[in-house]
Amino acid sequence: MSEEYILEDGRKAEKRETKPEESTKVIEVYVEPKLEKRLKQRVVEKYCVCEREIQELDENTGEVINTVIEKVFDPTEATEINRSEVKKSFIEMEVENKIKNKKVSVTNMMLVGLIMVQVLGLVYFLLN
Repeated sequence: MSEEYILEDGRKAEKRETKPEESTKVIEVYVEPKLEKRLKQRVVEKYCVCEREIQELDENTGEVINTVIEKVFDPTEATEINRSEVKKSFIEMEVENKIKNKKVSVTNMMLVGLIMVQVLGLVYFLLN
C-alpha cells in the first residue's frame, strides 16, 4: 500500500507499507532530497542614510563578484538613483562629454527650417 503526501518543508514524500511476514509490518517513507539553496544576491538597505548596497555573489564559491552602491534620495520612491557613486566606463564618459559639448550648427538650423517650411506647404496644399 502506497500513500503520497507533502512534508512541511514542501518536499514530496511517499509512505509504503509492506507485510513480509504475518506478524511484521514495515513502513518505509521515501522523501525527495532537500534542495540546496545558494546565495545569489544580497541587498543591504541602510535607512538612516538612504543607501542600498547590492552584492552579486558567485553561487559556487560565495565570493562577491560585483558591488553596486545606490543613493536613494526619497526612501518611499526607490526609482530615483544617484549614479555618481557608480563607476562609469570610458565609453559612457566619452558619450556624455560629446552630448554635453554638442552645439547646434547654423547649417543644421537651416535644414530644420527648410523641412518645417516644406511640411507647412504640404499641409496648406492638402487643406485647399
